[in-house]
Amino acid sequence: MIDIHVPKMGMSTVEVDIMSIHVTVGQEVAPDQPLVEIESEKATFEVTAGCAGIVREILVREGDVCEVGHVLMRVEPGA
Repeated sequence: MIDIHVPKMGMSTVEVDIMSIHVTVGQEVAPDQPLVEIESEKATFEVTAGCAGIVREILVREGDVCEVGHVLMRVEPGA
């Protein structure tokens, strides 16, 4: 499994809001496909898949507030 984390978005950003989730559990994803849209106080950013695979677990909901490094979802590589 590959953990998809909230990326570091700058020196002062410590938490982000989960704005929207673009995938569902069981869905196949392609490399660089947008998975989650997050927002900090300074920017909106899309977290993308690092590889092809299948979404096995989504650990956040829209509206959640998460710290940098928090696991958003898990993808099984190799689809």
